[in-house]
Amino acid sequence: MKTELPWLREVSAPSLQQTGRALDTAYRNWFDSLLGKRPDKVKPPTFKKKSNRQSARFARNSFRFQNGVLSLSKIGAIPIVWHRRVSGEPSSVVLSRTPAGRYYVSFQVEQPLRVVGPASHRLSVDINTKTFNFFNGRTWSQVSLPRPWLAARSKLRTAQKRLSRCEKGSKNREKARSRVAPICQRVTDMRADFLQKLSTQLIHKNQVILVETLRTKNLLKNRRLARAISDAGFGEFVRLLEYKCKWHGVTLVKVERFFPSSKLCCTCHQKKVDLKLQDRWTCSSCHTEHQRDENAVVNIFVEGLRILAEGRSVLACGGTVRPKREFRRVPVKQETSSEVRGHVA
Repeated sequence: MKTELPWLREVSAPSLQQTGRALDTAYRNWFDSLLGKRPDKVKPPTFKKKSNRQSARFARNSFRFQNGVLSLSKIGAIPIVWHRRVSGEPSSVVLSRTPAGRYYVSFQVEQPLRVVGPASHRLSVDINTKTFNFFNGRTWSQVSLPRPWLAARSKLRTAQKRLSRCEKGSKNREKARSRVAPICQRVTDMRADFLQKLSTQLIHKNQVILVETLRTKNLLKNRRLARAISDAGFGEFVRLLEYKCKWHGVTLVKVERFFPSSKLCCTCHQKKVDLKLQDRWTCSSCHTEHQRDENAVVNIFVEGLRILAEGRSVLACGGTVRPKREFRRVPVKQETSSEVRGHVA
């Protein structure tokens, strides 16, 4: 190892052990997926690319954190620009680097979950390429998406053209890549900030949230809408709602994606089979003129309440009585809105 792999001596041994544990967990998850022990499908582990996000985990015996100063084994003290101070004793530290060249430090600490005030509202959510539509049983509202990729499209296109013209492996290509990465990072940050704030706001104001299950991979096959769907972040928004509902004892109901929310009349329940995406239709039975988003979100609300009454297809995210708040180990990430964030100067 001294002659063939000298770079292994440049890092601490616990960091290398954490990498081995992560690889073992990845293979276990893959095998459990193949054997049917997991409900989701997990792909086999692959090599981490140097151009993607890089990270290293330091266990308790390989770092020291005192008086707001972090010292890592074989690295030394790291100057940090704090977003929020750490409250508690960290059990592990993750040092990460984004493709844009930003360094972050993530602390894993034990902290109580913040208790959400009592709420009895029920809300259905319909996702569109431009807006998020909501219905609480009485009123219909919507929130416009920021669509950050659309705003940065012109600048990103110019930077990517310059990158594609550079020779692979050259210094000019690396300079061109360093111009593309910050643009993509800004788009990601804007989308994550919007989804995090919106999902947290919905959790704090509602006790039951009803959403429609969407197969994002199938939606992306539409070449005309793939960019808008990717820019909206459908899957990420539902994922945020899932774990935040589990944390705060909010019930999340998922309506099956085959439910005809847009084709079904919310007044007389007459179904229009030949409805196309560009159609704005009038019901042939009750002659009601429908706005597609408003009609869909009302149907999701009614179907979600029916599923909730039957007690099926409901995520175990809490019941009528809120559970007691206990201390649990919560990983804190800096790239999103989190409790503790540190930016390495």
